[in-house]
Amino acid sequence: MLPINEYFSNRPTSTIRKESWVNHSRPHQARETLRVMMEVQKRQRLETAERFQKHLERVVEMIQGCLASLPDDLPQIDGSENTGDTRHNLMHLNFYVFYSHPWSNRFWTAISMDLLECPLCCFLMCEPVTVPCGHTFCRRCISYLPSKCPKCEETLKPRDVNATKNNVLLISAVEKCCPKEVKTRHRIQEKMKAGHFMEALRIIDDGLDLVPEDPSLKLYRAEANVGLLQLPEALHDLDYLSGLRPHWTEGQFCKGNVLLEMGRQTQALFHFHRCLKIQADFLPAKSQIKKILEAEGVLVPEEMPAFLQVVSEFLKEPFSLSSMELSVHEPPRGAEGEDGSYPLQVDEDVGEASVTASPAAADEEQMRGIEPCTAKCSASRENTLSLLDVGDVECPLCIRLFFEPVTTPCGHTFCKNCLERSLDHNLRCPLCKQPLQEYFRSRKFNVTAVLQDMLTLLFPSQLAERKEIHNLGMAELSNLTKDIPIFVCTVAYPGIACPLHIFEPRYRLMMRRCIETGTKKFGMCSYQQDTGFSEYGCMLEILRSEILPDGRSYVETMGGKRFKVLRRSQRDGYHTADIEYIEDTKVEASGELELLQRMHDHTYTQAQNWCERLSPQLRAQVIRQYGELPQKEDDIQASPDGPKWCWWVLSVLQLDPAYQTTTPTHTSKRHKRMEP
Repeated sequence: MLPINEYFSNRPTSTIRKESWVNHSRPHQARETLRVMMEVQKRQRLETAERFQKHLERVVEMIQGCLASLPDDLPQIDGSENTGDTRHNLMHLNFYVFYSHPWSNRFWTAISMDLLECPLCCFLMCEPVTVPCGHTFCRRCISYLPSKCPKCEETLKPRDVNATKNNVLLISAVEKCCPKEVKTRHRIQEKMKAGHFMEALRIIDDGLDLVPEDPSLKLYRAEANVGLLQLPEALHDLDYLSGLRPHWTEGQFCKGNVLLEMGRQTQALFHFHRCLKIQADFLPAKSQIKKILEAEGVLVPEEMPAFLQVVSEFLKEPFSLSSMELSVHEPPRGAEGEDGSYPLQVDEDVGEASVTASPAAADEEQMRGIEPCTAKCSASRENTLSLLDVGDVECPLCIRLFFEPVTTPCGHTFCKNCLERSLDHNLRCPLCKQPLQEYFRSRKFNVTAVLQDMLTLLFPSQLAERKEIHNLGMAELSNLTKDIPIFVCTVAYPGIACPLHIFEPRYRLMMRRCIETGTKKFGMCSYQQDTGFSEYGCMLEILRSEILPDGRSYVETMGGKRFKVLRRSQRDGYHTADIEYIEDTKVEASGELELLQRMHDHTYTQAQNWCERLSPQLRAQVIRQYGELPQKEDDIQASPDGPKWCWWVLSVLQLDPAYQTTTPTHTSKRHKRMEP
């Protein structure tokens, strides 16, 4: 296919002819009125959806009323009619179910077809591409994407966007739901790429005979006519499309290029100017404007506000495009003019844009007669997303319904958790083996929005079940006494920092789960040959985690409570355990407490003296690894783990690991052990 912008990209700018701007103001107003109409239709559509929801709620109420009115012991079926309130409720139930069913089919058809349309051009997605933020657009549309996503305004890097491949899953969904449209489109594209524009036109005309108002076919017809240099015919279709979708930047740009080639430079300049009004960083339009104005000898500034002002002055524009206020009335069908324009009755004296819309007199009539506010081509699509089944939206790794689907730059889709676990072992796509180092380094595992919407719309019960399983798993992982994750490495101490270097895939998974559950805690035990890890350990809390480009990470943790292992187990490759927390035995007798206080003060003084006798180099090394000696506590029994400085001394002295976390369950014993 030959895009219109590529056809005109290297053509010289014609000499400018300054037509009278008055001759072209009213066509623009007509286009603007269509935008207002589309906004009103969108608002009406939302209101219709709300009314539909209310009707469904009334159906539920009717069912509940029927069940409540039935007797406990139903009589035998003898052909006699029900009487009283039961009959009344059943009549209402029959009415709502009868009329809601066909109406809901039309409603969900309209909604589902919207999911298959590109948010930029509003056509059926052609080569859908999912950008890093999770939103999906046509391949041809992403070449016009601004520096920020038009849906979420997240910053997009052109290199990342252009390197992204087509979304394989969405291509399959579109082909399954709209096979005729996809087949016709492929035939047209093949002819256009080969330069057989007349053959492409014949295919397009055959399609338009079946669906006269299909805008995508009119776009293809415009491109084919440009290839044949039949510019007036191309302008006819582009005029219709730019009016139908006035905020479609590419459509305005293509129309401007055709007008420029036809020698209608002022009109072309207006449409290029409108492109920048819609999308300020639309560089192709800015480049065309610069060519036109520089050929006229106009000095063009680089700053966008000044740039737009120069264009407005050149056009002698008497109004602001963003603040036009019109009154619009839709023309009757068949009112298309001879020049291909679609006139509207415009009242320029009215201060606020308005579109006449008459609501239905009754909800029942609306159920029977209302049609979705979608393009006429959507109504002609016999197949919708309802053709998809659960097998079409299953993760290829876990073989279950997608949960938080994410799409890689190579175009394949997985559950977020499944992909992360795969990347723990190998930084390549699980399906095509394309390297994903850059994708992993960015850490932007954003959910693919259109797929999430499809799951919510088509498989609500299965998705709810999937979420429930996930939530149960998260709740189980959040338990801090049952099956807590155990990191087998070294001895940790309460209140003492324990920096970790994580590189094994099983521990990458463990750290990620600890962070996702919100507990940010796990157990640390030293290695023991016969049982795998020691009987006693210490809880660690994650303070900060820095993930490196190759998947390794540096994790800063702080020691918490001590524990005793009651039962050992494993989960996904790493150790787990049921535990009970241990505390120091408090001294109650006043005499023992006084003796303990003297021992505490004496030992702390010795620790201070030892630190002061260290060489400056060694002391700096101790401080860098363990920090300063903690201050002495006023109440030595306030903490269930005893004074923090005791653990600092134990960690610095590097005593027998078997003793460090087992024997000292009493403060006095710990003090005696630290004495010289």
